[in-house]
Amino acid sequence: MTRTVVVTGASAGIGLAAARRFAAAGDRLVLLGRDERRLAAAGAELPGATTVRADFADLGQVRAAAGAVAAACERIDVLVNNAGGLYRGPRAVVVNHLAGFLLAHLLLDRLRAGRARIVTTASLAEAWGVLDVDTPLRPSPAHRVRWLAYGSSKQANLLFTAEAARRWGPLGILPTAFFPGLVRSRFARTSPLFTLGRLIPVVYTSPDRAAGTLQWLADAPAEQLVPGGYYFLRRPFAATPRSTSPDRAARLWEASLALVR
Repeated sequence: MTRTVVVTGASAGIGLAAARRFAAAGDRLVLLGRDERRLAAAGAELPGATTVRADFADLGQVRAAAGAVAAACERIDVLVNNAGGLYRGPRAVVVNHLAGFLLAHLLLDRLRAGRARIVTTASLAEAWGVLDVDTPLRPSPAHRVRWLAYGSSKQANLLFTAEAARRWGPLGILPTAFFPGLVRSRFARTSPLFTLGRLIPVVYTSPDRAAGTLQWLADAPAEQLVPGGYYFLRRPFAATPRSTSPDRAARLWEASLALVR
């Protein structure tokens, strides 16, 4: 059976590299992206793909995108929760966590129908995040620093993955997350810090290589994966206790629900 794969952040970087891999495997694609020109180019490169434009900084656009995706497919086999960016302030949590959280909830019936995998792009940056799980959008002096705000949003990604596995696992949905490494992409050019990654070849990698782990999480037999697990280079990867705490995960879930209602 042909799978339906929904990829967010699909117009460049890891998302586009993953879309190419899924297309080569014969999967049907639904591509979400913010930049209209790049998204159109991705759609033209991958014939048969459905493209849906949405700026994840605007939850209204996320709702509209979810409606378009639901109209385009009766079931979703894989949701690649990849859209994100490096921002200061609450915008980091909105774009990198809340938008994907909302999208997954709005598409839950389609995910359940497909007994879907949800694969979320996380980051080593979770280690220095300072996320307030009860009020994740509360302005914080620390979040004036882009990397601290980004780290907090990546903590949220891992907490979402763990709690989604607990809540949605009984529905047949398998959420996982992965650290792609420092990827040579448009994202990398937004921060001088990524330049240092060139000194660590095993960590600094191409979008296609990073997408290989993503595709593996979508394809591997379920018994080889840990529900809610976190991976790097196709192996389990350790996260900080702040990003794996069941209590923090449950509290963030409830706070996020309140914010997107």
